[in-house]
Amino acid sequence: ILAKGPIDGINLLAQVNAKLPVSKQGLYKALRELMRDEVIIKEKKLFTLNKVWLSRLKDFVEESEQNLGIALPFLETSFTGRKVITFKDMDTLDTYWGHLFLALSERFNDKPFFFFNYHSWFVYDRPHSETYLYKKSLKKKNKILITLGSNTHFAKEFKNRFAKSNIQITIDEKIKTSITDHLCVIGDYLITTRYDKKTMEEINSLFSNASSFEEKEKKELKKILSSSKKPKMIIAKTLKQNQSYSCAYHYPFCLII
Repeated sequence: ILAKGPIDGINLLAQVNAKLPVSKQGLYKALRELMRDEVIIKEKKLFTLNKVWLSRLKDFVEESEQNLGIALPFLETSFTGRKVITFKDMDTLDTYWGHLFLALSERFNDKPFFFFNYHSWFVYDRPHSETYLYKKSLKKKNKILITLGSNTHFAKEFKNRFAKSNIQITIDEKIKTSITDHLCVIGDYLITTRYDKKTMEEINSLFSNASSFEEKEKKELKKILSSSKKPKMIIAKTLKQNQSYSCAYHYPFCLII
């Protein structure tokens, strides 16, 4: 809220309460702590972020990004094989994918991302993270080409909502791969995210049969994902194999490749 500019206490309380319940006393206690830590300042009746704190935060982020490494072989020019990473659950994998996507978008900023999956369930499970990554991609003008392999109501809704000039989405049921696998091609790398078959069959049934995605469907999706067993990420640098995937993806997007 404060990132949008200075705001008085009454309006700040109203906006905070629109997202989560908090008392006036609780809010002002938090504001006093933020002022004590020099995160915010108060000018007359208006609260605003401290520019010094923002500058320090920016320096911290820039230094962290320069020193940040990813425990994957993307920066190793000698890597030509295959690596498998097993995660304890879906949440761990999805969080890591967000981290990885941002790292890859920096490493391969001149190359398009190709994604294939059957259903766009990520935006329903992790709406805040997915929306952030989407907005980040728009801002950085990353080329992202997504193919959805199941022509459902939700696939059409996803396409209408997220397709832009640099983020193109097609629905193509002719491309066949295992229901357990979500694919990403970037440069010479093929990244396969592999889930257990039971989980993916339940997700397929949910998205194929539901007419809307309200609280009931969201709870069902959470239940399905929580039972997923040790999802994997498989990274392969096999140019010949990737060319076959790229050819399959290139056709619907031939105008911008």
